[in-house]
Amino acid sequence: MGQNKLWRGVVLGAVVGGALMLLDRDTREYVGNKSRSVGSSCKGYVTHPSEAIHSIRVNYEYLSNRINKGIEDLLEILNKAEEMLNRVGEINQEVEQQLKAVDDPKEAS
Repeated sequence: MGQNKLWRGVVLGAVVGGALMLLDRDTREYVGNKSRSVGSSCKGYVTHPSEAIHSIRVNYEYLSNRINKGIEDLLEILNKAEEMLNRVGEINQEVEQQLKAVDDPKEAS
């Protein structure tokens, strides 16, 4: 029951806040222009549904390619970081061996 009241309050607050913001002339003009733009786009998609589907497919392919490229770049960076960490580990082992050799009097002679 409390969750229902929460969502009612959120929706009511959004409606009241939106209504108050429409008191500003610039905001009303912006909302009107955007509403007309969205309306004309929707009308165009309704009259030409194949264009809408084509547009969705093209945008999906573009986004998919961008995500794949980003993942490939991230994997390449992670591989390089792993190689560097391995190299640092090898250098650390070499330094430890050299320090042991210097500290050990039997090996120094």
